[in-house]
Amino acid sequence: MRYGWMIVLCSLLWLSAVSAMADHESSKQPSLWSPRDEAERLGAMEVPGGMVSVPAGSFLMGSDPRKDRAAGPQEQPQHQVYLDVFMIDRFEVSNVEYLRFVLATGADWPKFWRESPFPEKAALHPVINVSWYEADAFCRWVGKRLPTEAEWEKAARGEDGRIFPWGNEPAGWIKSNIAHPGSKRGFKYPPLANINRYDKGASPYGVYQMAGNVSEWVSDWFDPEYYRQGHDKNPSGPASGVLKVFRGGSWNEDPEVARSAGRNGNSPDRESYLTGFRCAKSGDDGGKAEALNRGRDGTVPTVMRFSE
Repeated sequence: MRYGWMIVLCSLLWLSAVSAMADHESSKQPSLWSPRDEAERLGAMEVPGGMVSVPAGSFLMGSDPRKDRAAGPQEQPQHQVYLDVFMIDRFEVSNVEYLRFVLATGADWPKFWRESPFPEKAALHPVINVSWYEADAFCRWVGKRLPTEAEWEKAARGEDGRIFPWGNEPAGWIKSNIAHPGSKRGFKYPPLANINRYDKGASPYGVYQMAGNVSEWVSDWFDPEYYRQGHDKNPSGPASGVLKVFRGGSWNEDPEVARSAGRNGNSPDRESYLTGFRCAKSGDDGGKAEALNRGRDGTVPTVMRFSE
């Protein structure tokens, strides 16, 4: 009987030693889950992507006040502008795409990323609260650039001087995410739409949401007199300035602001809950659309892992 108790006691001591060793060893390992793991999972999600080719040729840039009563002086005179072929993102840059950039480069997370880093239902919303500098850095990271003001406008309205991407008729609920009369909605997380919504409001080249959802940074410095200076071939804006141009209106602005010729400027370091961006590149890749934004080496960026 005593011998049996000794066997039990020895077994318990052995199990205790093994357990202590296991606890000691596991304490050296990183935790099984952290907020970074959730960020990496979101960063690996598939998102709508691709670019569209805008052919070389002339288009009507700016506004004719005889046809557009909302035309501002900074949009005049309406004039013919020639652009070489270029490509532009079909959709605005999403939270997921910007998250890949953040994880790979260590860039700051935008405001409103509060839930490791954002709730999954916001994954395909356009990224907001990014400065012009951050938008420029993202586009360079994926081997692209911000579109010029002229490129953005041609991609939005085509060649015929239409007021909105879909034509001259006013913005409607099924064509754009924009503030209609009486629908101003405040800024507590904005009521954004997924980047691939509103196909009925796409531009003549198939570019989405160039009116509403978020306004978009472009590369040019803002000069209200620039159109009067006769720049009619591949204009890239003034050589310097104080404000950078943003285009397209947002979810919380009047339809007049979202007209394709509408011009606005803001400090390049300003971060707004109304503003995001998309990227462009010169030339044409033969019509091959990109499935995802990619890094400089042409591969989907590897998400960095953090153990702390």
